[in-house]
Amino acid sequence: MQPWQTLTSRPLLDRAPWLIVWEEDVRLANGLVIEGYTRSRGRDYSMVFAVQTNGTGPLVRQYKHGVGEPLYDLPAGYLDSPDEAPLAAAQRELREETGLVADRWQELGHLVIDTNRGPDQAHIYLALDAHLDGPQELDPGEAIEVSYHTPAELRDMVLRGEITSMASVAGIMMAWDVLRAT
Repeated sequence: MQPWQTLTSRPLLDRAPWLIVWEEDVRLANGLVIEGYTRSRGRDYSMVFAVQTNGTGPLVRQYKHGVGEPLYDLPAGYLDSPDEAPLAAAQRELREETGLVADRWQELGHLVIDTNRGPDQAHIYLALDAHLDGPQELDPGEAIEVSYHTPAELRDMVLRGEITSMASVAGIMMAWDVLRAT
């Protein structure tokens, strides 16, 4: 497969580091030209499926303005900079959103969020032997409720459609697969 050739590129919106949007006129390998193909770049983020020594793990619930309602998610947050290691961001976010730290970490994968628009990734981690290290340390714009569930309960919530965030669904199912094999 041949990559598309970018003929022109025009900026549409620059709200860096949150979102940059541009359009391109592109030529496909078969010669077809598509005008105004929209691309975007946001920020990578890390997400954590944590399991405490008692077998339960946190799920966070917070208002998400993009969908206009509170949603369940795994603990997650943006990388502070392009140079920040995704694991460091995962460890920071788990601590800030839940007060938990973990002794063992395993990378589950890096998922491209929207392959048609840009390269932004969700970095998914499994944190084992998690334990409380203190209270939540939320940013001023955050209001997060934390609940605790077994891995099987989280999987069932996904199957019932109670967890709809694509990265959280993927993270839960990836972690479920790893935990089932151990």
